[in-house]
Amino acid sequence: MPAAKRLAAMAFAAALCALLGACAGSQRALTLEEFYGFCWPEQIDSGCWDDGLCQDYKDYLAQEHASKEECIKGCNEMQTEKWRVDAMRGCSTTINNATDWCEKYCRLYFDYGPPSQKGQPAP
Repeated sequence: MPAAKRLAAMAFAAALCALLGACAGSQRALTLEEFYGFCWPEQIDSGCWDDGLCQDYKDYLAQEHASKEECIKGCNEMQTEKWRVDAMRGCSTTINNATDWCEKYCRLYFDYGPPSQKGQPAP
C-alpha cells in the first residue's frame, strides 16, 4: 500500500476511534446521515467507488419496518442481491460493511427509538 493511502487510512481510523470514543456510553439510534457516513468510506479504495451501494441501503432504511427482525432480514436480502450484481467488481468487502451498518441501524433504531432529527421526520 502506498504511503499516502496508508497515512489516509490511519488518519481515518484515528478519527473513527475518536468519534466512537466520544459516543461511548450514549447508545442511541443512528440517523440516516450517520449510517451513510459510516458506510461510504469503505467504498473509497474498492471497485465500488460510486455511492450507489450505500445510497441503496440508506433508501431501504428510510422505509418503515414492522420490527427489528424484519429490518435486519431486509438488510440481509439486500446483501444477497448486491453480491449477485456487484461482487465480481471487487465489492464484497464494501457490501459486507454496508450490511453490517444496516443491521446496526436496525438494532439501534428498534432498541432506542427513532433518532431525533431537528426539522426532519424519523424514517
